[in-house]
Amino acid sequence: MVSGAALSVDFLLAAGGATLLLIGAVAALLSGNAIKRVGGLLICGLGSVAALAAMGVGNAALVTVIALLFVYAVLGTALVVRLQESYGAIETPEIDGADANSDGREPTS
Repeated sequence: MVSGAALSVDFLLAAGGATLLLIGAVAALLSGNAIKRVGGLLICGLGSVAALAAMGVGNAALVTVIALLFVYAVLGTALVVRLQESYGAIETPEIDGADANSDGREPTS
């Protein structure tokens, strides 16, 4: 038999996970900075791990999700570094502007 305290802890963990998931998703969608987008998606992923833990998913699945979040963090950081090297900025409007300027040029012979 499950006690009321255990149910309330599971409910709080699930609610906190769902809240983190939504906060991370909004941060990733609305941010104009590439590193903030990566961070928002990581927050979203951590919220999903908390919600999965509250639902009683097995440890192997949780470790797999955490490993995937780590891989995402490494790849996202590498991508942001590459954007900084290529464009000199990590703000998405500046990157879009640089792309628009480079697309309009015709090759000279």
